Amino acid sequence: MRQLTSLFIIVSLLGLGSPLQAQALNELPEMGDSSSAVLSAEDEMRIGKEMLRQLKANGAIINDSIINEYIQNLGSKIASNIASSTTRFTFFVIDASSINAFAMPGGFIGVHAGLLLASKSENEVASVIAHEIAHVTQHHIARGVEQANRMNLPMTAAVIAAILLGAHDPQMANAAMAAAVGGSQQMKLDFTRANEHEADRVGMQLLAASDYDPRGMADFFYRLQQESRYYESGMPEFLRTHPVTTDRISEAQDRASRYPKKPTINSPYYPLVLARLHLRYSASPETLLQQFKTAIAENKSLNESDTYLLALIHEKVGNIKESRDIYKKLLAQAPERIAFIHGMAELESSRGNHNEALALYRQGLKRYPGNTLLSLALAETLTRQKKFSAARELLQQQLVRNPASSEAYRLLAKLEASSGNSVASHLAQAEYYYLSGEPHSALDQLNIARRSNPQDHYHASRIDARLQQIQDELKRADRLSRK
Repeated sequence: MRQLTSLFIIVSLLGLGSPLQAQALNELPEMGDSSSAVLSAEDEMRIGKEMLRQLKANGAIINDSIINEYIQNLGSKIASNIASSTTRFTFFVIDASSINAFAMPGGFIGVHAGLLLASKSENEVASVIAHEIAHVTQHHIARGVEQANRMNLPMTAAVIAAILLGAHDPQMANAAMAAAVGGSQQMKLDFTRANEHEADRVGMQLLAASDYDPRGMADFFYRLQQESRYYESGMPEFLRTHPVTTDRISEAQDRASRYPKKPTINSPYYPLVLARLHLRYSASPETLLQQFKTAIAENKSLNESDTYLLALIHEKVGNIKESRDIYKKLLAQAPERIAFIHGMAELESSRGNHNEALALYRQGLKRYPGNTLLSLALAETLTRQKKFSAARELLQQQLVRNPASSEAYRLLAKLEASSGNSVASHLAQAEYYYLSGEPHSALDQLNIARRSNPQDHYHASRIDARLQQIQDELKRADRLSRK
């Protein structure tokens, strides 16, 4: 059993080199299914964390505070309606223009930037997230491994490989499954469909509980299927990794019609996130700026998100004064928007107006106490002004709320270095590297800290314990790779 789990981990982490969207086998679970005996919650969390670190190390995740906060808040809103779940979900955006989403073990869910840009409403994005959450809550990965364990070892290895191939191409996965099973009736080839239907059903329940219209799921699937004929490279990745048939769409539409219809309401941050992504994937900010100038010259009105995009474009091309003037207007109209507070404060800080930036951040935190985005930005500005004690307190508070915040550790390392605490700086830098998927760099930082003050027995024992922990993890991974 251990060997099978090890094989699963190795192939997941090393064999494919890309996110895993597990597609399991053709059996819906009964209450109290035994999949947790195959892949425990601890196993799934360990695998998911390692996969997330790999994604970060490869630069696959967008490092944008506003986008990250939006997707985490949206996902958490939906996940909060799961009955009796102890899984702590983490949501992130993959830096790719492709249309896709995937779930990893342990509650780690990625949404491609292209899917956000292809969406017509927040309801559609919520429907995809709810679907991926359902893959996690229904233990599809563990169930796949459990089913595979009922076969002999060579067939099991082939089946696990097929499950993983399902993340990329269901037809390839079916071919691998056919090769493994041959003419036997021991397993049906259609091993992805049941999980997709189940994820649709559970996802719709979550959508309804989260005040979204479940029709958004069926509508999004249908629109992607219809529009796929216009994609130059064929159908979107989402349709390849989540096979959508006419029957499945019909079933989803029928199931959604049983729920009360709800109006489509986008949060104010949905169009602002799309604006940031639109600029990110624009080939030429200058061309975008010219398009805005033409629209303004023609007296076309700009909505809030368009105006925000214009401010971002001006900042991108170096027109700081123009960007600052637009932010002033936006804040006058919507002083509660965190994106506007943050954008204006960043501009003030870049111009050396740190007191103005501090005032904006503090005003925002009065409205939103403990907000991660504003707290980290305030801590960074305080560090620039050498107000180390206040900045350190803010960062420590954030790490209590989120111990896995690599950004908080990065800022803490910078703060401690600026204040002359070299050992503390190396320790924080080590955690930043570890959480960013660079364990060997983390070890380097810990060793530097260990040599910095060998007489400090308190820090020495703490450093030694952390060194041992990371080294043990690396040894386990190395042993697994040799089996």
